[in-house]
Amino acid sequence: MGYLKNILLVFNPHSGVRNFPGRLFDVVDKFTASGFLVTVYPTQSPGEVNEIIASYAVNYHCVVCSGGDGTIGEAVNALLSFEKPPTLGIIPSGTVNDFAASLGIPKDIRRAANLIVNGVPNEFDIGRFGDKYFSYVAAFGMFTDVPYATPQNIKNLLGKLAYFLEGVRRFVSAGPSHCVITLDGEKFSGDYILGIIGNARFIAGIKLPKEMGAQMDDGLFEVILIRQPKTLKDQQEIISSLLTHEEKTDLLVMRKAKKIAFESAEPVAWTLDGDFGGEYAEIKIENLHRSLKIITPPKERQKPKTNKGLLE
Repeated sequence: MGYLKNILLVFNPHSGVRNFPGRLFDVVDKFTASGFLVTVYPTQSPGEVNEIIASYAVNYHCVVCSGGDGTIGEAVNALLSFEKPPTLGIIPSGTVNDFAASLGIPKDIRRAANLIVNGVPNEFDIGRFGDKYFSYVAAFGMFTDVPYATPQNIKNLLGKLAYFLEGVRRFVSAGPSHCVITLDGEKFSGDYILGIIGNARFIAGIKLPKEMGAQMDDGLFEVILIRQPKTLKDQQEIISSLLTHEEKTDLLVMRKAKKIAFESAEPVAWTLDGDFGGEYAEIKIENLHRSLKIITPPKERQKPKTNKGLLE
């Protein structure tokens, strides 16, 4: 039997409620029955997704990664180290899975595996953060450390609610960052409690409003900046603006931008795809337009490709 393509399947066995290992045979059987040669690697330690993909993916037509947003973020960083990255397939198995949800990839493991066989490789934007990359969000300020600060056993027990509870616990200690943020040449300065640079339709499990026009292949980020409110009225104006998607106060900035420059007198902690991204006093962020092929559901009126064309 001649195999048409080969797949490197890398998965985080500790991701989410750890249900992927129990479905591993079904996934491999699906790929094999569809004519693919599969190499399986369960990660043994944090950061190994990046290491394995960067070292071996050049020999594969497709890299399939199973895990949460942080695991997929590792895979993206590794793939962007190649001049011509292999196609990425995603089987979500984390707690929230914002990136996969934004791409329309089903949460069910078997359906996600079926999508990798029958879906379509489409080109999507990836964010460059200094010398790092992120798949769907770079953020600083209030609540942004919740994904990586919440213990995994609590995430497994409470799911998305765990993020909310941890966020509430940390609210009292949230402080602003005095910074200057330049969005495609337009400067904003002040004390900000939250900054989000997103490339997704879902962030923290919440669907972004249609009014923001979030597209994952348009070469632009969706940017939300919130200045520190000083009064109860300020807080109400910010909430009202977020709910109506209108800038009713100068405490809230909502823009689209391709290039972003961040400057602060003191280093500020950033989150990249739900993981700690480091502390920076200055950083440049850029949207890399359609820089990675990811297998997603066929668009309307677009027929699924056959196995021969799937991973081309």
